[in-house]
Amino acid sequence: MIDVKVVVLTSTILMVAMQSRMPSDMSSQLIKYFGDVPGNYFYFCKVSDAVSVWRRVAAEKISVNVRVISDDPPVRAIDDHQPQTMGIFLDLTCPESYEFLNKSGDLFNATYRWMFLTDDIKQTLAAFEPTRLEIDSFVTTVVTSKSDDVVSEDEVRTFRVSRIHFKAPFDVEDVDNGGPKDHSKRNFHGYLFNTSLMMIDIKFNESNLLEPLLDKSFAEGFDMVRRYGLSLFLHMADYYNYTMNFVTTNNWGEPQGSGRWSGMVGQIQRGETEFGLAPAKYFTSRFNVIDYVHSLHIVRVTFTFLQPTLFGTYKALVLPLDAEVWLLLGVCSVASIIALRILVPYDKTSLHNDGWGGSAFLVLASVSNQGIPDNTNYLATRIVYLVVLMVSFFVGVYYNAAILNGLLLQAPNAIQNMDQLLKSDIQLTVNDNPYLRLETSDNDSLSVQIRKKMEKHKPPHYYSVVGGVAKIRKGQFAMYTEDEAVYHEIASTFSDAEICSLSEVEKNRPFHVAAIARHNGPYKELFNRAFTLMRERGLMDRQKNYWLLSKPECHWRQDAMSLGLEPMFL
Repeated sequence: MIDVKVVVLTSTILMVAMQSRMPSDMSSQLIKYFGDVPGNYFYFCKVSDAVSVWRRVAAEKISVNVRVISDDPPVRAIDDHQPQTMGIFLDLTCPESYEFLNKSGDLFNATYRWMFLTDDIKQTLAAFEPTRLEIDSFVTTVVTSKSDDVVSEDEVRTFRVSRIHFKAPFDVEDVDNGGPKDHSKRNFHGYLFNTSLMMIDIKFNESNLLEPLLDKSFAEGFDMVRRYGLSLFLHMADYYNYTMNFVTTNNWGEPQGSGRWSGMVGQIQRGETEFGLAPAKYFTSRFNVIDYVHSLHIVRVTFTFLQPTLFGTYKALVLPLDAEVWLLLGVCSVASIIALRILVPYDKTSLHNDGWGGSAFLVLASVSNQGIPDNTNYLATRIVYLVVLMVSFFVGVYYNAAILNGLLLQAPNAIQNMDQLLKSDIQLTVNDNPYLRLETSDNDSLSVQIRKKMEKHKPPHYYSVVGGVAKIRKGQFAMYTEDEAVYHEIASTFSDAEICSLSEVEKNRPFHVAAIARHNGPYKELFNRAFTLMRERGLMDRQKNYWLLSKPECHWRQDAMSLGLEPMFL
């Protein structure tokens, strides 16, 4: 006898299936489309549709949370805790679902993979218009009929919906039923983007803007990091097939009050441009205004100066022995002279120890490692001679070894950190650069000490690269600047000896600079992929080696070179 409960349950399931107006293969499409996504949310208009689909999807062990749009209280678009990639299916066959779509309009970035079921493609595209659906969005729309009957597979059409920019028209592509296509590389189809082109030192030539900037011999050494960023974005344009219109500026951007920004950041914030071509430093205050895309370079900002002379020639002869040792040697020498003078009346065999002058001469000869030009048979005098000779020998060996060591090894730098630089007599200045001026105006203890030391000298306190390097060469002068900004001028003007004496002291740790783009725009994920590809293929390193200079190498070697037969063999 068949259990009554089983019959009732079976009948209920059959009735739910008959009431469902979902396409017959909808479950299969959802499995193919969302099967590899770690977390999914399916939103339905009818409970019957939710039950029908959930039974088949759950059997495939797909992570899914099934909800009904008409539930009270209304469901949230997305939970706070979610995986890196999330799939969302939304049934647009009821008015409540369009309200849900309107609230979730900013969730069309690369983190989310969308699929919609609709019976009116025109109404759906109109609902997409105010959303953030752009080039990085994954959106598939399944179009069915408005009939309440179960829809067959032949009555369903699937479209891929995309648009290059939120101001561009939608591109609706009729695709085969199944999983999503490969979206690792997008094609912008030659779309023209407004971009921010920023240079600090170079003055723009509006009639011939790009060609001089890409010529390394033009203004060599100036704005090299910015030109390096420009070259990478030109490669990006070839990769994604877009073109650029350049909007020029001469600074990164500073807050102006009321949430507004100036410079390159302000251009992006106001929508005048889509992304900036100059790498920018990470600031937390900018995170609500722009997106940082990918780190392109690590910038070192240092005080650059020539090391002061550590000590003169006379000090080089004195410093191998401590002051206490010199004092002890003097006391021993005086005591030896007195001892020899006391022995003069008793020693009748000594030829030169005949008084104060003779005693001093003998001790001086011993200390100078010249020996004692005397011969005596008196035991006391011979003991004094032996003691003086032994002390002179051991001190002389150590002293000569210390002098030789100082000649063979490079002298240590007198200034190696900020504390030593602040205590020195070197004048401190800053490169005339907007963000360096801003950085040294901070109220941290180190910046305050630097400003106090700067004010001890007469203005100017801010120098151009050329003027600052010329002052550095004269000595007793340090300029706070990006390390690579002064290398070309230093290599062109400094001698080998001056280059070897060049030192750099960091005020802060080196920092990353990154490409920036419109906040919550479509470029962060796409551009990050392209930059990663450039890094993996060596293109980024090639451009970096071409544009960014390294510190001039010291060729004035002081260490001895060994000779052998190794250079004759391969």
